[in-house]
Amino acid sequence: MNNLVTYHLHRTPVLPPSNALFYQYVIAQNGVFVRAENDFVSACLPVTRLKDATASIRGLQPLNGWVRLKTPQIPLNLLETVIADAQVSAENGRLDETLCYVVWANGRVGELTSSRYRLIKPNDQQATPNSVLSEMVETGETVVLDLHSHGTTPPYFSPTDDRDETRLRFYGVIGSLRTIPQWRFRLGIYGHWAEIDRDTLFACDITFPGGGYDDKPI
Repeated sequence: MNNLVTYHLHRTPVLPPSNALFYQYVIAQNGVFVRAENDFVSACLPVTRLKDATASIRGLQPLNGWVRLKTPQIPLNLLETVIADAQVSAENGRLDETLCYVVWANGRVGELTSSRYRLIKPNDQQATPNSVLSEMVETGETVVLDLHSHGTTPPYFSPTDDRDETRLRFYGVIGSLRTIPQWRFRLGIYGHWAEIDRDTLFACDITFPGGGYDDKPI
């Protein structure tokens, strides 16, 4: 199969649909982008940008990146639940890091279900001071957000996260759990990432003070 990854020269003003099964690189006037789509998101992220107009690629069209949710935003109470549970783990010293999945459950009703999203907290986690692994098999549901904690340290995406977070999905990390909880989120396209703000993913305003991220436009 030759269309797992494809390449497109962006010559016309309208970007045609991708013909790639996984992802497509788009070479545009202002840089190289990667785009992909699945059941819950359509996205195009910059890989390299040509910021100097004199260095643009002649004969091609410019392109702007995007992140578009195809499902509703995630109810914010799920994030609040994850933070509360991680705070308890940090206080009790049970795990240096914890892991949760927010899945699109297609109407499934169960514990911690909100709207059509469901929160999964794997019970087979193995944690170290800088990583957390789970052997949970992801079947029958779509993982939209992979969220882990950094305990009492500030949240950041580590080289270990970069190594592990190589699917087409959203990723998040929370930290500073003994003071004011902080968070960061990003979208990953098979090893390419772009940080996004919380309001791209979650509905409504958060109910506890503090938190934050560095907003980086796509």
